[in-house]
Amino acid sequence: MQSDLFGNVPEIVIDVHETGGKRMNSVKHLMSMLDKENITYVVEKIPIGDILGMDGIAIERKTVSDLVNTLKGSTSGVPRFSKQMDALVEYEKPYVLIENILAIRRDPMKGCVYVPFSSKQTKGKPFFVTMERANYIHPSALDALIESIRERGIQVIEGFNALHSAGLIYGILVGSNKTRKEKGQKLPVIRTRKGLDSMNDEQEFFIAGFPGVNVVRAKSLLERFKTPHDVITQTDDWISIPGIGPKTIASAKKMLFSDYDVDMPEEVLDEDSPES
Repeated sequence: MQSDLFGNVPEIVIDVHETGGKRMNSVKHLMSMLDKENITYVVEKIPIGDILGMDGIAIERKTVSDLVNTLKGSTSGVPRFSKQMDALVEYEKPYVLIENILAIRRDPMKGCVYVPFSSKQTKGKPFFVTMERANYIHPSALDALIESIRERGIQVIEGFNALHSAGLIYGILVGSNKTRKEKGQKLPVIRTRKGLDSMNDEQEFFIAGFPGVNVVRAKSLLERFKTPHDVITQTDDWISIPGIGPKTIASAKKMLFSDYDVDMPEEVLDEDSPES
């Protein structure tokens, strides 16, 4: 990655699409924090993720409304989201930030969630008036979508508002100055696919092709079963790997034992996927 005129190499890469508009989101707050601490970053177009950090950190920013639109959108909404999450796990440390999830009010009786967008204190009184926007999606459906993110091996960051979320991202990307100086860290890398430089890389990439299996889980499976052949032939024993549950095992079996259909449209395949 190129250095600037003063020889500083960017420690963080921010997607240009997150910096537009007038409204302050967590990424804009993060940029202010980085500027204050003189931490070098660059803004450019990123094919995967919204923020990239050192040592393979990739963070995708979502709001509750984004997730609701995924569930309520077109028939291809969930498959597109699923592909986005599958691409994110190409990084060693994938995260999804849900910017305002801690501030929502759930109403299972009406089958909706309320997202606050403005709050003002009543003059001279200890009361707050909060304006909320109703999103008509059942809270359990929202929770299931968030859980599907975790099942892929992606860490979910739960924020209250934009400023609180920015602080959480800052902690992940930067940590303490002492830690940053002591540890030799790899610079951010923009990628669309993990580089395959060795037999280990080839094997990890192969096993990570299963639904719900990222590079970290692929490494754990190979360490446990030794060869890709034994990983595939002992899918029932995957349950012994932390983070892998019955749903991931069922998805792997479906992929292994389903006939290949050359006439099946891609969108149909995605919609039928248990991981969607």
